[in-house]
Amino acid sequence: MKNISTKKLYTYMRNALHTGATCGGHSKSHFNHVRANEYRDILNERGENLPTYDLSTLCVDDGGWRSEQIKLGEFNGDGSQ
Repeated sequence: MKNISTKKLYTYMRNALHTGATCGGHSKSHFNHVRANEYRDILNERGENLPTYDLSTLCVDDGGWRSEQIKLGEFNGDGSQ
């Protein structure tokens, strides 16, 4: 994933979050959240300052950051599973 642009990683993370939050299957949701966490970790390694909590956590006071990212994503978009 080192050859993937930061912009593309944001797209992947948002699509995985959106798919994980809106799909009907538990396994699909789980693995999309795993991917979203992986993309987020890579972005943070690149110097981005994103929250480090598990993105599958249901109740988090993050000022609406995760909700905004989910809205920006696309169901089954690139980077989701």
